[in-house]
Amino acid sequence: MTRLTIAPGKLREFGLKVLSQLDVPRDKAQICVDAFLFGSLRGIDSHGLFPLLPRMAREIRGGVIDPKADVRIVKRQASTMLIDGCRGLGPVTAFQSMEEAIKLCRQKGMGGVSTYNCNHFGAASFYGCKAVKEGLIGITFCNATPRVTPYGGRQGIHGTNPMSFVVPAGKYPPLVVDIATSASSVGKISQALKKGERIPDGWALDETGNPTNDPKEALQGFLLPMADHKGYGLGLIVDILTGALADSYCGKEVPPLDDLTTPYGASFFMMVLDPGCFAGRDIFTEKVDRLIEDCITCPPMSGVERVYFPGEMEAMEETKRAKTGIPVLDTDLGTFFQSLGDHKLEIEKELLA
Repeated sequence: MTRLTIAPGKLREFGLKVLSQLDVPRDKAQICVDAFLFGSLRGIDSHGLFPLLPRMAREIRGGVIDPKADVRIVKRQASTMLIDGCRGLGPVTAFQSMEEAIKLCRQKGMGGVSTYNCNHFGAASFYGCKAVKEGLIGITFCNATPRVTPYGGRQGIHGTNPMSFVVPAGKYPPLVVDIATSASSVGKISQALKKGERIPDGWALDETGNPTNDPKEALQGFLLPMADHKGYGLGLIVDILTGALADSYCGKEVPPLDDLTTPYGASFFMMVLDPGCFAGRDIFTEKVDRLIEDCITCPPMSGVERVYFPGEMEAMEETKRAKTGIPVLDTDLGTFFQSLGDHKLEIEKELLA
């Protein structure tokens, strides 16, 4: 297995050319590639350009995704909105939903958007980062295929159900919390399988409900909630704020992500808050800065170099990869080109040049 390093700009053009051959409009392709490269640059490789672009290619070719769809506003209240994602490209649906939440927030100080009929959108924090550029707090939830057991159970009840909080700071980069409510995402386990690595204890059960360290068995079995009963509760809350709030698929109702015979049907929930409508933006960012300073100046445990604040390591990785390039496994490239089937691409040599 060979690890290649490719410049972000080259990967971006590559992604745009691939999506153009799949009849994705240019503006929508840009959103998708930006969302996937966000994960790749920040070291969230399980939610980066690979393997999410191949997955998107399969879903477009399978008719699960309508690459030209825009969201449709179903219901609007003072500071809330219900949206139909119309089976559109996951990142486009999420981006447009976050835009609507930001508009509501500008008018009312907070905005909440519930969106159903959605597809995979990559890393959840990408959308909160759009809000934070305006000094706003961006919150994102998404439900998923039920592969995670309840605490003490051995059957999938809800999905990995990620949640993200992106908070503006003053002199520091934004504070970013972007986590699955399961012990691990499916993407991380898939990455371990590709690398021939074992997974840690407490991540997964095999299909018979027994603990496993084998990523292949884990992918055929079930994931465990993070932090035991705490992750279990948070996972259910995400399903409630997404599928239940939108009167859409919830928990065990969410279809399998890889089933190309039916739309995925995930739901999103976006919330945006304006600190200026509370105690004030300057006071808020000063408090956030103080919290961050308390974290990074905390004496580290034995064997730990230093304490980082949430999102700091990813921001450092983004700066590094923007200069040195994004690592890509040759097996991921091979899988990608295979996934395109009859689509003829003449850009492989260009990408690897």
